[in-house]
Amino acid sequence: MDSYKTTILSLEMQSVMCVPVYRNKKIEGVLVLASRNKYSFEAYQLKIVHLLCSYFAVSVEKAKYVRAALAKSERCELTKLHNYRYLDRQLESDMEKLSLGQHSTLSLIMMDIDKFKTVNDTFGHHSGNLILKEFAQIIKREIGSSGTVARYGGEEFVILLPNYTKTEAFHVAEQLRLKIEQTPFIVQSDLDQTAGEQIIFITASIGVSTAPEDSDEGMSLLRNADRALYTGAKQAGRNRVAEYVR
Repeated sequence: MDSYKTTILSLEMQSVMCVPVYRNKKIEGVLVLASRNKYSFEAYQLKIVHLLCSYFAVSVEKAKYVRAALAKSERCELTKLHNYRYLDRQLESDMEKLSLGQHSTLSLIMMDIDKFKTVNDTFGHHSGNLILKEFAQIIKREIGSSGTVARYGGEEFVILLPNYTKTEAFHVAEQLRLKIEQTPFIVQSDLDQTAGEQIIFITASIGVSTAPEDSDEGMSLLRNADRALYTGAKQAGRNRVAEYVR
């Protein structure tokens, strides 16, 4: 109790009113009012604060719903990764930190599953979705807390790596490429008479760009990685990593 007083209230406080904030028979918080004068609070004031707390509890619950809805709108329903909406804002935030000197560099990796349409045409869209989900989890596990992983759209994924040089990001991308290449993916074919589980292997093409050396603007950084992916990796034979070159 003494620890609570010294960390929350000044020793000068002589009167304290504590009112719990209830919602659905659960305490969501406690409203604390304090005064330097003794006997500052009257019974009618306590009733008023109780009423205000009931309104506050409703507002807290609504805020939770809003926060949950926002979080859901920023996630890809299939892969559970961040989506393009979240990526766009995070890229802007990271670029701002770069301009303020809070990041030394910012690398962006763009990944695309090779010949994904063929997978869908051969095994069906359900199998394609299974691959997308597992592909996403592989990236998420490999990157961990080092950066932001998002599904950019379709079979494209983007990774933001603050404070990674282009060389370091290229190494991360190459490790991811090898991991994908060596991972067996289980699909469930639903397009022929022999429907059942099968194991297939896929590959990915990857582009890398880094700020500030390649660009000082977020969307340009994204376009640079996209250009490296298609001209340096896809057109060069797929299943490789390419870095953006001016």
